[in-house]
Amino acid sequence: MANDDISRYVVKHPTSGIYRYYRRVPIEVAPLDGRVHVKQSLKTKNHKEALSRAENVHQALETLWKALLHGEGKESSVARYEAALKAAQSLGFTYKPATDVGEADLAEFERRIAVAEDAFDRSETILDAVMGTADQPAPTLSDVWKLYEEHNEAGMTGMSPDQLRKHKNSRLRAIDYAKSQLGENMELGRIVRADILRYRSWWTQKVKTENLKAYTANRSFSDMLGMLTVIDEALHTNYKEVWTKSRIKETNANKLDKRRPFSVDWIQNKILAPDALQTMNLDARCIVYIMIETGMRLGEVCNLRPQDIVLNDEVPHLEVAERTDRRQKTEYSIRRIPLVGVALWAAKQYPEGFPRYQDKADVASALINKMMKKEELRPTRLHTLYSFRHTFQDRIENAGVSDRMQADLMGHEFGRPVYGDGSEMKRRQALLESIKFKWMEAEPKSRS
Repeated sequence: MANDDISRYVVKHPTSGIYRYYRRVPIEVAPLDGRVHVKQSLKTKNHKEALSRAENVHQALETLWKALLHGEGKESSVARYEAALKAAQSLGFTYKPATDVGEADLAEFERRIAVAEDAFDRSETILDAVMGTADQPAPTLSDVWKLYEEHNEAGMTGMSPDQLRKHKNSRLRAIDYAKSQLGENMELGRIVRADILRYRSWWTQKVKTENLKAYTANRSFSDMLGMLTVIDEALHTNYKEVWTKSRIKETNANKLDKRRPFSVDWIQNKILAPDALQTMNLDARCIVYIMIETGMRLGEVCNLRPQDIVLNDEVPHLEVAERTDRRQKTEYSIRRIPLVGVALWAAKQYPEGFPRYQDKADVASALINKMMKKEELRPTRLHTLYSFRHTFQDRIENAGVSDRMQADLMGHEFGRPVYGDGSEMKRRQALLESIKFKWMEAEPKSRS
């Protein structure tokens, strides 16, 4: 079928106010489907929620019609099972194995039989859907990423290319670790709790002998659990259950080292000293300067767009905005931060943002941390580029501002997130002006 705007099929019932998915069956598939229209209640009066629910109905229909039009060639038991699940949904049924279909109440059983008889010479998929005759799939660990990617399209929408790369690499790494200990061809349905406990013991020894952090192991477990959750929802399975409560306990020996904030004196007298950052290119220096006076995350600064850098406003500021081309860390990250001092100067040098490091925050991080280490601008190994954010939080907290303003400036959760109106922005500006670092504006204008 053609790619449609799903919202056109979401219609409010004039009497009840409940939305439903309403669509005419395409002419080319109508003889095979047997229906003229698809009418399915979305069971909500909320339009946004209705659109979300309509996605599942729409995808189920598209899968069914594609199978009908293409001779229903399904190359695997997983594909046949998925097609049956979606066909059942599109026909207004819940997929049930054949044994459960036989135990359904008489009215439901008769409805299923009627649909099955009508589809007997037309569609194996519909027969599977209503009579529960598709075999339970037997995917292996090697199938996890493919299934996850197939069924998590919405979950990965809005990520930038670099975010997608990191997301995929982390999960492929988790799959490879699991395959190395449980077997490449281990079926997900055959993995039992004893296997996971043995796998956790292997991770415990690996963390200990290789001097790793518990976070490394726990990230691997959480990635597997997240992927299996998506697969379970799609296939009506319960593969994730044996993977729950498998995290390795953090101790003083294996927990992540906490980054330390720079002292105010260190930033003022070392990092903002004349020529202290001259071994960096001007892009990198300006990124540092903005982080110092805004507390923004490195990725937020590197990915600023021209429209996010507002210099001609009554209160010059940066916006961490909602975007369709990349995801912000959390919904609370959306905020406006006034520009003062060295950050205002830096933003004026790059009013269009930092294209050199767009979607390349890791590159900027490696470069800046390396140069700061070389120039002895990091007091300890626990002081990194991210430490500027910790310092900023300490500075605004020590200034005695409310918890709400701290959260708004840092992009942390605190009730309902807000951008900040004009008067609020002036209060934020006054705060940051009162604690800003001294800055002589002696930087060169060239961009090396």
